[in-house]
Amino acid sequence: MNHQDRIAINCSLEMLIATTKYPAMRYECIKERLLSPNMIERIEQLALDETNRHRKLFEKITKRGPKAFTILLDICQRNFPSAYALLNPASNNNQMHSTHNPKRQRSISFNVLPRSNTQRSQGDVEDGKNNHIMSSTLSEESKCCLEVYPDTLPHTFTVTLTSNLSSINTTFDVQRGQNAKVPSYSMKSRNRGVAFIVNVIDFVKNVHAKRNGADIDGRNLISLFQQLGFVVFYYENITKADLDDLLVQLKESEYLSCDCFAFYILSHGDHKKGSDYIVLHDNSILLVENLLTEFNTVNCTKLIRKPKLFFISTCRGVQPDLGSYRLSTNTEKDGMIDPKKPLPTNIATYCDMLVCYATVPGFAAHRDTNTGSWFVESMCKVWAEYAHDIDVENMMKLVGAYASTYRTETAALQTICTEQRGFFKLLYLNPGYYEHPATLLESNSKTTAGDSENV
Repeated sequence: MNHQDRIAINCSLEMLIATTKYPAMRYECIKERLLSPNMIERIEQLALDETNRHRKLFEKITKRGPKAFTILLDICQRNFPSAYALLNPASNNNQMHSTHNPKRQRSISFNVLPRSNTQRSQGDVEDGKNNHIMSSTLSEESKCCLEVYPDTLPHTFTVTLTSNLSSINTTFDVQRGQNAKVPSYSMKSRNRGVAFIVNVIDFVKNVHAKRNGADIDGRNLISLFQQLGFVVFYYENITKADLDDLLVQLKESEYLSCDCFAFYILSHGDHKKGSDYIVLHDNSILLVENLLTEFNTVNCTKLIRKPKLFFISTCRGVQPDLGSYRLSTNTEKDGMIDPKKPLPTNIATYCDMLVCYATVPGFAAHRDTNTGSWFVESMCKVWAEYAHDIDVENMMKLVGAYASTYRTETAALQTICTEQRGFFKLLYLNPGYYEHPATLLESNSKTTAGDSENV
C-alpha cells in the first residue's frame, strides 16, 4: 500500500470505526478479496470484542498490497459515504482518487502530516499536573501520526545474532550459571519489542544551537533496533503537542503487545532544581519525570511487568567533566522490611524501568559532528557486538566504559548514568532467536488484492 494511503487510514482510524459497521466491512473485504477468510479468522481469534476486531481489520488492510486502498475506497463509497469522505477528501470537489494524483496533498517530511482539522471534544481533558493527554483524537496543534518507520537502513554496526540454542535456553533462566536466583524477562516472541525514537535536531527560531551530527545518531539507532527485531517509530523535530498525541496513539495501539519497550530521545537538555528536562523542537520543555509517568503501571497497563528502557541523550548541565581524583565514600543502610510481615499483592507504580542518561547531573554530553553523539555511538557498537549473550544492564556498563575513553580537545570526558526502578530481572535481547521460528503470521495465506507484502 502507498505510504500516504497507510497514514490516511491510521490517522482516521477511530472515525473509520465510528462510521462503518464491522459485519458489513467483514463481508465486503472477503467478497472483494481484500482480506482472505483465514485473515478474518485470525483477527477474530486475536480480538474477542467487535470494536477491537473492527480496529484490527483496518490495521490489517494497511498491510495489504498496492490495490488495497482503491478497493477500500470502493467499499466505502458504496456502503459508507462518511468513511469515503474521510479517506478521499477530494471527493467533495468532484476529483477522482488516485494514488498518483499530482494534486494530492503530500506530507512535508516523513511521519508528519498536513495540519489536522480534528479537534478535541468538550469531554476531553488534560491533566495539567503531569501533562497527560486524555484524548483519543489528535490535537488541533499536532501534525504527527503514529507510523512504523518503513525502510530498512544499511548497517553501520552489524548485530551478532544468537545462534547457540543451548545458551539461549540458559539465558532465559540464569546468567550463564551466575546469579542463579535472578530470573530473566521473556524475550522469545516475534513481537520482540517497540523502539520509539525522538531526535530533535534543530529548534524554532534557532533559540538553541542545531545539533549537527544528530542525523547520524538517528540512522544508527534505527538500524540497531531493526536488527534487534524491534518495531521502530522514528520522529525528527517534533513539538510537545506532537509528542503528546503520538504517545496517546501508541498507548492505544496494539503495538505495545510486545516483549519489551524502548524510548530513546535525543536533544538539548539540562538538570535544574533536582529535575531533568528536555527541549523539544518548539522550544517547549519535557520533564523526564513526566515522561516516565506516562509509562508507569497506572498510565500504561499494557506494559505492566514488561521491561521498559528509557535512553535520555541530552546534556544535564553545561559543566565539562575534566576529571578528578577518586574520593572514598561512606555508605549507610536504610531501614529493612520486617521479614515476618506478609508480602502485599499490589504492584508498584514504577517498576520494570531502566533509565539510561548520556551523562550525570550537572555535566554536558558530547556529540561529534561526523560520527554522532558519544553515547549513541558507544551503545550501538556495544549492543551490536554483545546483545546476543550479555544482558542489557551489563551491556550498559560496557557502554559506559567505552564512552569513558572519549575526550574533547580540552580533555573533557563523559560518564553515563543508569537508574533502575524496579528492574529486578535480567533482560537478554536474544537477537534472531524466536521461540517458534517456523511460525510466521499469515505466512501461508494466499495473496489477494494484487499484493505480495508481508504482514
